[in-house]
Amino acid sequence: MAKAITKIEKYIPSEAQQQEESIEEILKVLSENKESVTSFLQIIKEVHESGIFDMLKGLLENKSEVAKVGLDLINVAGVPSMLKNVIVTMQFLSKLDPLKTHTLLDGLNKGLERISVENENHTSMWGMVKALREPEVNASITVLLNFLRGMGSEFDKSEEQVKRDLHETKKSDT
Repeated sequence: MAKAITKIEKYIPSEAQQQEESIEEILKVLSENKESVTSFLQIIKEVHESGIFDMLKGLLENKSEVAKVGLDLINVAGVPSMLKNVIVTMQFLSKLDPLKTHTLLDGLNKGLERISVENENHTSMWGMVKALREPEVNASITVLLNFLRGMGSEFDKSEEQVKRDLHETKKSDT
């Protein structure tokens, strides 16, 4: 009769055997992808010969000095101010009513079309007064006057009020 198995011993390869298996696996993958590996190595050789690796190494070794120069360049170029203006512009655009914007831009387009048509006649003072009776002219002047009133009310604000409004806008966006 056979003896009962009471203990199972797990085969654990030695470190040298594990390394040998890993090397065999890597060699197998390399041989299966010979063309890709060769092309990759040629690219690396070209990058090395062009000096890109030396430049990258220099950048990494002097990263703090490079970062300082980069930040100085950003400040000199006015990027922080430009970014603030982009944010304020985006906040402004988010407040606009798309329907009103569409109407305004269509009106602007029609106006530009009208002025691009050659008109050699000069409008006299009496002609301007008569033009005020035209519904299109009256509507445009009314819009323009309301625009000027609204813009003027904002120009009358103090700098502190503008800063307060800007700060409140940022809080409401978050």
